[in-house]
Formats: sequence, C-alpha cells, structure tokens
Amino acid sequence: MLLLPTNWAGQLSVPSDKYPEQEIVNLFIPTQAVGAIIGKKGAHIKQLARFAGASIKIAPAEGPDVSERMVIITGPPEAQFKAQGRIFGKLKEENFFNPKEEVKLEAHIRVPSSTAGRVIGKGGKTVNELQNLTSAEVIVPRDQTPDENEEVIVRIIGHFFASQTAQRKIREIVQQVKQQEQKYPQGVASQRSK
Repeated sequence: MLLLPTNWAGQLSVPSDKYPEQEIVNLFIPTQAVGAIIGKKGAHIKQLARFAGASIKIAPAEGPDVSERMVIITGPPEAQFKAQGRIFGKLKEENFFNPKEEVKLEAHIRVPSSTAGRVIGKGGKTVNELQNLTSAEVIVPRDQTPDENEEVIVRIIGHFFASQTAQRKIREIVQQVKQQEQKYPQGVASQRSK
C-alpha cells in the first residue's frame, strides 16, 4: 500500500514530479442514468473508480425536477480519460441515447481566470480553432466571476473524443501560461523589453 504524506490540514501533499497533477472534471449525465452509473449498492461506481484510478462522486440533485446530475471526477489525466470513457460507454450501452446518435455530454473544467483570455484568443480565434479541431462546443463565459481559487469554468459539450481532445488542449494552454509565468514573473517581462 502506498502511503502519501499529508500536510498539517490532513490534505494530501503530493510531490509534483512523481505524481501527475490531479484534475477535476464535472460531467453532466441524464438524471435517469444515475442508477446505471452507481449500480446495485454502489458496485458499478466503485468498480469504475478502481478501474480508472479516479475518485468519482455524484452530486446530490439540485432540485426535484432536474434533468441532469453532476458527476465529479478527480484524478490524473489518464484516470480522467478512463473514467469519462466508461461513463460515456455505459450511457450508450444502457440506451440512454438514441442508438443512431453519439452520446454527447457537457463537461466543466476550471481554469485560472488569468488564462481564460488565452483560451478564448484574440477575437475568439483560439476557441474557434479548438471547436473546429475537436467538433466540441467550447464556451468560456467572458463575464464570469472567478471563484475563491481565482478560477472560472470552461464548458465543453460533445461526444467522448471531442470532449477529451478539447479538455487536453485547454489544459495545454493553461500549462503554457503557467510555464511562461514561471519563466517571466510579473515585472520581469517589462524590464526585458527595454
């Protein structure tokens, strides 16, 4: 059994070079599909979590007549891919979608508010290229108020591979921005250009 150190608050502190970064994706599934994802006595969702190597939780319904429920998936990129792939597959297998249509779900990922502009691009160029490349609908609300972690939600709507490709490309943009910020901290860039 692998024991990982925790910090003083009891949260997992993982050395970033040895363990891939944990990502959180909120995937929205039809309310009537919740039972199929959970399985009898939670058997399917537990098996899915073990298979994928991710934490998978289904958020409580926000009201009595909601058409979708949020599945919260936490894990490294490979675990995200496996978990989301199995969920898309299960919904198709259980006929929650027309047999002739692809399963299209909405996924939400959080990005630092400082990188949202880069995801959108000048005049929407990057987000349009992303949509053309992936065939997923990518929505980055411009007027969104950042949360307590200074993050905003990017909505991705599409079939499995379209959604996965869009998620990966957006994460790449975020990583590029982070690397640039580490290379040229605030203030250094302005001195460099003189």
